This record gives sequence, structure tokens and C-alpha cells, in this order.
Amino acid sequence: MKSYFFNAEPTTDLVSHPTGYDREYDADDHAAFFEPFFTKSGVFAGAHADACKVSVEGGNVLRFAPGALYVRGRMAALDGTETLTITADCKVVARMNKTADVRSFQLLAVEALVQEEDIYDLLLAEAAVTPVLGGYEAVVTDKRTFMAFTGQPPYYPPESEALPYVLWLYALGFPLTAEQRAAVEGNPSLMDIFHRSTGAIRSTTITFAAADWTALANGEAQMTISKERHQRQTANFTTALWSLVDGVYHRSTWAAMCTDVVYHTDTGSITLTAGSAYDGKVTFMG
Repeated sequence: MKSYFFNAEPTTDLVSHPTGYDREYDADDHAAFFEPFFTKSGVFAGAHADACKVSVEGGNVLRFAPGALYVRGRMAALDGTETLTITADCKVVARMNKTADVRSFQLLAVEALVQEEDIYDLLLAEAAVTPVLGGYEAVVTDKRTFMAFTGQPPYYPPESEALPYVLWLYALGFPLTAEQRAAVEGNPSLMDIFHRSTGAIRSTTITFAAADWTALANGEAQMTISKERHQRQTANFTTALWSLVDGVYHRSTWAAMCTDVVYHTDTGSITLTAGSAYDGKVTFMG
């Protein structure tokens, strides 16, 4: 068993404790203490939707918005002055590098992600660069994922007679507030119970690609899903959205979280509207 953290006392046992103290901790111990409380990596969004967001400052120079990010128990705070110059298509990452010659975070443009014990890349954006007269022109796609708190165990007790009322509303497809929906969808245990319930039988999942979206005049992207595809009869349903990042579906990306879902009573169709087109999937429940 490893225990954290206790005051040290002097000791003469320099073999077991070379520092001369009987309690010794290092940066790995500090990181290990925080690791169980959060998902492995991500951006601390807080009240700032654009935290650590990558944008084009001009030409091929990228700028990072202020914010904090976390990778495996270690944190970096960006103050908004950080920039990165790129000359080719790339992935823009915050690299946690704990090798002896670095021991820090780095903002880098890479071709492929590295996610190993000592070096771990947190993807922030993907950038495409086009040579133009006198320089380059860059376009970035936001790929941030956000931190989730994991210090709370799944819902307990799991006995059906003790389940929260909001789960029954969710399973039956009644309208819910965003907070009520999050209380169910953010709880792995409750979602497992739901997926084994009759409510899940009424769910429909549709996978889509960036090419399926239509560009709007205001720069946003929109997709229309027909009644025949989504199989909802009324507006009394809930929605779960995921975006596809490097072959893995994520719900905590800004693209998925900021997609508006509208049911049209005249046609029965559903439109999804997002800041930009992305690959992903959507599940309609209820």
C-alpha cells in the first residue's frame, strides 16, 4: 500500500531513505494522488468555453487561448501568449514530457500522437496548411476534449427500488432539463441500467460523416435527419451526441456539446446544427 502525504521525520537509515527523512515523495507521487479523481487527460473548461482553444492568428501562426489542461496527474496553465508556427498539415498537441531532459509540457505540431508512459500527447486541434503567395494559410479544426470528474463512484445502491426518479423519466422519454439529463447520461451505472431496460429498445443511433453536413451562410454546418431514420413520433425524446476523434467516439468534445438539436413538428424531421462539420454519431432515446 502507498500512502500520501505525511510529514517526514529525520532518520539514520540512509539505505532505505537516502534523503535522511523517513517519508519521501516525488512528482510521480503527486501525480498519482490526483490521477484517480479525473479522466486521463483533457482541458479544464470551467466557465470558459474557449479554454486552450487553438485559432489562427495569421498566416501559419497559431495562437492558444488561455486555460488549463491536464494529463495524467500533471497540469499546464496557458496564459494566452503562446503561439506555434506550422508549415505542414499536422496535429496540434500539448505534450506532457516527463523524460529527464524535458520534464515539462510542450506545445507541438506532430504527424502522429504519442501516448506512452513518459510522453503523452493531448490533442487540441488539427491544422491544414496551404502555401499561398508570400507564405502560408492555415485552417484549424477544434479537437479538444474536456476533463470529467471520476472521484464519485457509479450510482449506488443499484437495486431497482432505490433508483432515482429521474431515471424513470429518462427511460420513458419524458422531457428533461439539461441538468436532469446530465445526471443520468453522466452516470455509467445508470446508463448501463437504462441500456438493459425497455426504454433502450426505443433508441435509434445514426452514424454520420463530416461530408453529410451542409454549410450554412453564417459559417455553421447543419444536417437534417428524416423521420424515417430517427423514428421519433414526437418531440418527447432525449439526445446523446458523440464526435469521432482518432477513431474513438467522445461526448466531451466541444463539437458534440455545442450541437443544437431541433425537432420540426411540421415534417417530423430533426436538424443538427454545429459550429463546423464533424464525424460522429447521435442516439435518439424515448
